[in-house]
Amino acid sequence: MSTHIAKLENMYLRCPINQSMYPSTRAFFDAKETLITLEVDRNQFHAMGAAHGSVCFKLIDDAAYFAAQAHVEDCYILTAGMNINFIRPVASGIIECRGKVIHRGRKMLVAEAELTDAEDHLLATGRGTFMRSEKPLEADFGYRL
Repeated sequence: MSTHIAKLENMYLRCPINQSMYPSTRAFFDAKETLITLEVDRNQFHAMGAAHGSVCFKLIDDAAYFAAQAHVEDCYILTAGMNINFIRPVASGIIECRGKVIHRGRKMLVAEAELTDAEDHLLATGRGTFMRSEKPLEADFGYRL
């Protein structure tokens, strides 16, 4: 694993939202794909007894974002747009999201992500567009080992 990828994985796992609201989050990044897992918790449910769409959106955005960020080593990227399709609800178990880059341009990257359950049922898909920022990658936001 490259130092860049290791720093990204550390940044993701140690961010406050994952530590406080999603403590079961696990992440495994490399230059080709991101993998993020999470155990669904009743605290994440909507009124109908399944995980709220925001949980699915978060995993899709995170997997696509870090798949793209793995290809940019000099600055942070920003989410410019995200499209998500919810396919089926989930009420328990570990869910898994895989993200990969499908287009790399000079200023923009496009990445896709798929969210599945433990039985490999497709729960949601998404596609994000990401753009380079002017903020260099530094330790200030957790980009460190």
